[in-house]
Amino acid sequence: MTMGAADVVPGVSGGTIALITHIYERLINAIDNVSLSLVLQLFSAERKKAWDALDGSFLLALALGIGTSILLVTGGISWLLTHYPIPLWAFFFGLILGSAFVLKNAVSHWNIVSILILLLGGCVAFGIGLVSPSEGSESLIYLFFCGLLVVIAMILPGISGAFILVLLGAYGTALEAVAQIKAFQTEGFIVFAVMASGGLVGLKVFAKLLRWLFTQYKNAVFAVMTGFLLGSLYKVWPWKEVTQYYTNSSGEREPLTAISVMPDILNSDAQVTLAITAFLLGLILLFLLERLSKNKSDA
Repeated sequence: MTMGAADVVPGVSGGTIALITHIYERLINAIDNVSLSLVLQLFSAERKKAWDALDGSFLLALALGIGTSILLVTGGISWLLTHYPIPLWAFFFGLILGSAFVLKNAVSHWNIVSILILLLGGCVAFGIGLVSPSEGSESLIYLFFCGLLVVIAMILPGISGAFILVLLGAYGTALEAVAQIKAFQTEGFIVFAVMASGGLVGLKVFAKLLRWLFTQYKNAVFAVMTGFLLGSLYKVWPWKEVTQYYTNSSGEREPLTAISVMPDILNSDAQVTLAITAFLLGLILLFLLERLSKNKSDA
């Protein structure tokens, strides 16, 4: 459920949650193990063997948690982004900064190569955060492509799937589809099915690549993922100044581009005290979550 909640927010990645809860490699391996033959075996006498080979209980629990969270949390996250954006971003800033600190410890040894890889990952994530959103398209082919890219971003720590949707101009379409599904409207289910299909294709292909990278270059993978997290901090900095607006399809004025600025401590609208509190809560939650999951994995 925490992965689902993170994936809803532009700037935060569910992959980050998977890493700090020590299920990331298991998730990648389980996704890579999924095949048509094993799925078909679920309907045969060898269903128990196929279920175990798929790590079915793990994937089912994760999928139900993510799906439930997206359906339940979307409205709340949208409300917080509208009414309390500064403390919300401060909370996630603390969560991501703490995640980077935890993840750096997963790198077995730091050398010049690891540091260069970390800087590369940081530059990539930082660069993605500077890209201006596009207006997108509502064609099913385009939404399939969006779903493919979004799921890849979702399983990469530090690269937000929701933010990729924003860049592609499909974030509003995705939120509207969730609302339509809640209202049992056919259009929402169609958009979801198309984007989910693209996501499944991207997930399967990318999981195989990630599994190979973890096998061959695990130290480098953790270093670049630490860089992704550090590079994404610019995107989730709580205080922004909008530099450009655009008019959406509903005729409403929406922010297009923004730059990070230092808060005016004397201005109550900056909500500095609330932001610091939210930041510390993010750090505390991160370390509690990491400690709990570490104890579970050690047990």
